[in-house]
Amino acid sequence: MKKLQLFVLDDDMIYAERLAIFIRATEFAERMQVKLFSQVELLLQVLEEPNLSGVLLISDAFYPLLQHHRTSLSKIFLSQHIRNSDPPETVHPFLFRFQPLHDLISHIHAIYTDRSPSGSGRTQVNRTRVISVYSSSGNAGKSITAVHMAKQLAFRGERVLYLSLESISVASQWLQGESGRLSQLLYYLKDSSESIRAKLALLKSHDATRRFDYLTPLEQIREMQEMSGEQVKKLLASIVGLSVYDTLIVDLETSVHPRIVKSLELSDVIIWLIRDDWKDAFRTKTLLKQMCAYPQIHFVMTSFRGTQTNAFNFLGKEVTFKLPYIPDWKVMSSAEQVWQSDIFSEQVYVMLQAVCNETERNSKEGAHSYLESSAV
Repeated sequence: MKKLQLFVLDDDMIYAERLAIFIRATEFAERMQVKLFSQVELLLQVLEEPNLSGVLLISDAFYPLLQHHRTSLSKIFLSQHIRNSDPPETVHPFLFRFQPLHDLISHIHAIYTDRSPSGSGRTQVNRTRVISVYSSSGNAGKSITAVHMAKQLAFRGERVLYLSLESISVASQWLQGESGRLSQLLYYLKDSSESIRAKLALLKSHDATRRFDYLTPLEQIREMQEMSGEQVKKLLASIVGLSVYDTLIVDLETSVHPRIVKSLELSDVIIWLIRDDWKDAFRTKTLLKQMCAYPQIHFVMTSFRGTQTNAFNFLGKEVTFKLPYIPDWKVMSSAEQVWQSDIFSEQVYVMLQAVCNETERNSKEGAHSYLESSAV
């Protein structure tokens, strides 16, 4: 994906250099390129170049000089004061200088994306892939599998967003950041005319240790239950429309609530966790009869102890992978336990590779069958 070009004109070069160092040393380096200027004359020479695109970040000391200057770049002014909305800001937004750099850059990217939705958009070929994790019964390990998947992909250089659509998200306790910010999006999702893309970019949280962004609900059970399928569709479309993430991982609860069913419908890949348990097999069989036969489902057995007892012939396909049983997770007493099994974490990535290989193989077989049926 083409990097967003950020041109910075600042009278405080110590701050500007600190901003540039932060961008180059964090995950933003993969999606943003920064160029610093301390003199207006040098910047104006650059602005004369044709076909420029990106953001021009200007300290408010230069506002009188450049507020009316024509440029193809999106102008954002960096202020030392927290400003209220007034007419000039509706044309040129102001951002508060003294805020965490991660939040500042997220604001910049959100404003640019909201004003230029196709400026750095992806094609259908390399769009954000949506992977949902689902099961027919509780305690199957959906959330643990989902967060370890996000961690493994992020550590391998992918840009990942973990989204929990559970009524109560235990993952909120495992991640290092500000949990519960998904709840703030629910208001905007109810307004079909309101674009939530920029707000979503600002409200996402970031776990610096695991290197992925996330959105989780917190104490919003009623609001999550009232969430409609159309609102989920709008939310997922907005995340994909950000053109920021390689993978969106959606953690779903065990139910057939409209928000869950819609998420399954919109997923590129569904990882359906099953357990070698008679009750789980019965629930899985019953749910499969009630739901559409999604071709993107891949069944993964969890807590596998080396020997399978129950038959799952009713699935209509082979189990893609078997994740190991982790004895240390039988009784959970702290959030740190979730991250202490390297074996499970590595096996989650191997599982994901197996799922991707199976998806590619099925796609090729489907295309081959189509060509044979179309042959004259």
